[in-house]
Amino acid sequence: MLHILVILIILIHFCLCFKSLAYGCAFYIAIKMIIPTPTRVAGLSLYTFMLIILIFFAMVRHMRWRKSKKNVKAATFPFVYLIFPIAVLGVFGVVDYSFQYRSLIQFALTEVSPFFLIMIAIKNEDELRLCVKTLIISYLIIGVWGIVTYITHINLYVLLFANAFDYSGELYVGNGTEILRGVLSSSASGNQSEGAIPWGQISLIMLTFGLFYQKIDNKILKNSFIILAVLNCFLSTKRSVIVPMLLLLGCIFVNKGIFTRKNLIRGIAIVIVGIVLYINVPVVRDVYHSNIETALFFWDDDLAAEHDFKGSDKSMRVRQAIYVNHLISDHFFAGLGYGYPIVHNMKYHGATDAWYFESLYLDAIASSGYIGLLVWIFFFFLLINRTNIACRNKLDNYLLHGGYVLSVFLTNIYCSFAYYMIVTALFIKYKQLYIYSCYRPQCFIKEAESK
Repeated sequence: MLHILVILIILIHFCLCFKSLAYGCAFYIAIKMIIPTPTRVAGLSLYTFMLIILIFFAMVRHMRWRKSKKNVKAATFPFVYLIFPIAVLGVFGVVDYSFQYRSLIQFALTEVSPFFLIMIAIKNEDELRLCVKTLIISYLIIGVWGIVTYITHINLYVLLFANAFDYSGELYVGNGTEILRGVLSSSASGNQSEGAIPWGQISLIMLTFGLFYQKIDNKILKNSFIILAVLNCFLSTKRSVIVPMLLLLGCIFVNKGIFTRKNLIRGIAIVIVGIVLYINVPVVRDVYHSNIETALFFWDDDLAAEHDFKGSDKSMRVRQAIYVNHLISDHFFAGLGYGYPIVHNMKYHGATDAWYFESLYLDAIASSGYIGLLVWIFFFFLLINRTNIACRNKLDNYLLHGGYVLSVFLTNIYCSFAYYMIVTALFIKYKQLYIYSCYRPQCFIKEAESK
C-alpha cells in the first residue's frame, strides 16, 4: 500500500514539475516535511528521487534562468563558496578520492540543491506565497505529530514506513529506545528516523522562520506555527536545540520591548504560579531540575550528573577537540579528506574520544582542516549577508541564522541542513521580489531626476 502511495507521489510530482518548477518545489517541500525519511524509490531516498526530477526539469525546460548572470550567481553561490572549496581541499586528504567525491556529491544534491532549485523556480510573488504556505501548513501537520510521538513514546508513523521499505539505518530510533533526557520520558521525533536531534534542529529552523519572515499575514496561523515549533524544540529534549532556542527567545523579548509595566505584572504572576507549582507538585519540580535547569546551565557537568541528565558534557567536548586536533596534526590546514568522520566511525564505531564528531567544528577540521572550517564560517557569513534586509533589522537577521549555526556547532548538521537552505532561499526570494520591487521605482525616479 505504501509503495503505491510513493508511486502516486512521484506521478503527481512529475505532473506538477511539468506544469511549473515552483509547483514542483512546493510539493517537494511538503513531502520532505511530512513523509518519513526511510521512504525509498529504487534504493534512493524519496527526497533524492524528487530532487533529481526537479533538476531534470530545471535543466531541460527552464533555460531562461541561465540568461540572467545575477540569477545564476545568486542560485549557485553555495556550490562556488562551499562545495567547490571543500572538493579542492579533499585533494590533500588521505581518504579515498572516489569515496570523498561520492559523499560530497550526495551532500550537494540532498542538502544544497534545494536552495538552487527554489532560487531559480520562484519568479513572482504568487509562487513565493505558494512555497511559504506549503512550508507552514506542512510543518503544522507534522509538528502536531511530533508532540504525539513524545506522548506515545514511540513513532509509529516512522516505524510503519521503515518496516514497509525495509529500512535499518544505523541511527534509527523510531522504536522509542533512544537515551532519555532527565525526567522527560520520551523525545519528539516528527518524521525523522534519525531521532530527536535532526527533528529539534528542523523545529528550530521553523521557529526562526515563523518569527522573522514578514509576509505571514494570518496571525492565528503564524502564532500556532511559532508555538508548535517551540514545543517541538523543547520536547526534542536536546540541549543543543533548547539552549539556542532560549537564547533566541531571550534576545527577542529584550529587543521587542517586552518588559513593559503590564508585561512585568503578567510575568510576576506567572513566576508566582510557577513557584507554587514547584513547591507543591513533584513532577513540575523534577521537570525543572532535570531539563530546564540543565539546559540553562548547560556548562555545569556536576548539575547534569546530580539530576542524572545523560549527554555530552563539557569534559567530553574538551576530549573530543583534543583528540580530533591530534588526528589532523599532520594535516592541519587541509584535513584528512571529506567524509573522514564516516570512515573513522565505520572503523571504530564511536569507540574513541572523537565519539561521533558531535560538532560541525570537529567534522569540518577532520574533513577539511582549519581552512575548511574557515570555508564554513565564510559561507555562513555570506548567507547572513544575503538576507540582510529581508528581516526587519540587523539583530533579527543575525538571530535568523545564529540559532541554527550555534546548534550545529554544538551537535553537527545531521539531516537538517536542507531545511536551513530552503528557509534561507525563501528569505532571499522575499528580499528580491518584495523589498527590491519597492526600492526600484524610487531608484528609477532618482536616476531620471539626475539626468
